[in-house]
Amino acid sequence: MKTVSFLVVSLTLCTITAAQTQPERIGRGGEWLSWTPEYRNAYVRGLISGYMMGFYRACSLADQLFEQGKPQRLGHDPEARCMAHRGEFSKKSLDKDGHFDVSAYTDVVTALYRNHPNCQEFPFDFLLQSLSANYETADQLYEKALNGGFELYGRSRQWCSGNDARAPKP
Repeated sequence: MKTVSFLVVSLTLCTITAAQTQPERIGRGGEWLSWTPEYRNAYVRGLISGYMMGFYRACSLADQLFEQGKPQRLGHDPEARCMAHRGEFSKKSLDKDGHFDVSAYTDVVTALYRNHPNCQEFPFDFLLQSLSANYETADQLYEKALNGGFELYGRSRQWCSGNDARAPKP
């Protein structure tokens, strides 16, 4: 009986240990590339859904906190004005089954990590956030990172550092 209990505990610990993501790979290119295309699509669909729901909720709360009871011009709903400033994720579409096709986003992030291995440190959630409002190719994202063009992410140069044969020469 002790042997069976020990075996069950050992197998459980091995399974838990194997399922854990290594801390140095969290949010990085290696982790992204290790996922199946289906898993990448599920991640991006969830990110878009959560982003849109969060933005909608924030706009609704801002309307309640700051605009309620104030006179509004006809056709200038504060909540609608707020929603107009969200990222659109305009490249998403519906597939034949009625699910969001987000391959336009997953393909760009995958291409960035594959074509520019020195960008493995760039967190994919930041890349996707950038793509939400301003869709770009993998090479455009790479150039943007090298030139410090990610306004909200000052470390983008560090995340895309190293030797890349396609890196611009000074």
